[in-house]
Amino acid sequence: MRRTVFFVVLAGVLSSVGVAQDSVTITTDPKDLSRPVSTLLSQLREREKISVTYEDPRYVNVADIQDVTTQVAKNLSPAEEKFGPHILVPKGKAITFVYTPQDMRTPEGAEANIARMLREYRALGGPAFTVKRDGIRLHVLPSEVLSAAGDPVKQDSILDTVVSIPAGRRTTNQLLQSICDEIKKQTGYQVDAGTGDPTYTNPTRQVVDSQTARAAIAGLLDSLATPGDFVWDLYYDPSDKAYVLNFSYIGRAGRVEK
Repeated sequence: MRRTVFFVVLAGVLSSVGVAQDSVTITTDPKDLSRPVSTLLSQLREREKISVTYEDPRYVNVADIQDVTTQVAKNLSPAEEKFGPHILVPKGKAITFVYTPQDMRTPEGAEANIARMLREYRALGGPAFTVKRDGIRLHVLPSEVLSAAGDPVKQDSILDTVVSIPAGRRTTNQLLQSICDEIKKQTGYQVDAGTGDPTYTNPTRQVVDSQTARAAIAGLLDSLATPGDFVWDLYYDPSDKAYVLNFSYIGRAGRVEK
C-alpha cells in the first residue's frame, strides 16, 4: 500500500514539472512601464514569430501619463522645469503573463492567448485593448481609455481611417508618407515613420482605393517582403499629441495564417 501511494505522488510531481516546463513566462521591464502591452507583444514576436501589431491609445487622463522631463532633460533651471515644455510618456502597469507555446501555433490559439493577456492587463487597471485578426496579422488596438474627467470612454483605432491614394509615379516611402498625410488630413493627428522603416526609393504602382490606413500599410509592407514578415508599433506621444510608426521584422516562421 505504501509503495502504491508513493508511486501516485511521484507521478503527480512529474506531471506538474512537465506542465511547468511547457509554459513560458514573459514580463515587463520594471525600468520602463510606459508601454507594457507592447513590451509583451515584442517578446511574443521574438519567441513565437507571431505577426502582431500594436497601437497606443490616445492618453488624456493624468492617471495614464507620466512627466519625465527632469529624468530626461538634465541641468534644467527652476524656471525651465516650471514653465518650459514637458516630456510626457504613457504610464502603464507591470504585468507578468504565462502561456503555453503550443497554444500559439494556430491563429485561433494566438488570438485567444493575446486576448487573455489583454484582459489580465485590464484587470490590473490598465486601459482596455482588443485584438483583431485580419488575414496574416493580428492587431492589438485601443478600445477604451479614461477621459480627462476620469470617465471610461470608447476609443477607435486611428488606423481605421479610410484613405485613398490615386495612381501615380511614386516610391514606397512616398506612398507611406501619402498614407500618413491622409490620416492627418482626416483626423488632425500627425503620423511619422520611425525606426525600422523598410520603405526606400523603390518605385511602386500600388493604388489605395478606399482602404483603412491599416490595410494600406499592411499591403505596402507585404509588397516588400513575404506577407506578414513586417509588423509595426504605433506609439502616441502625449506631449506632441502625435504618433510615430515603428517597424519590426519578425521573419517567416510561425506566422499567424488565414
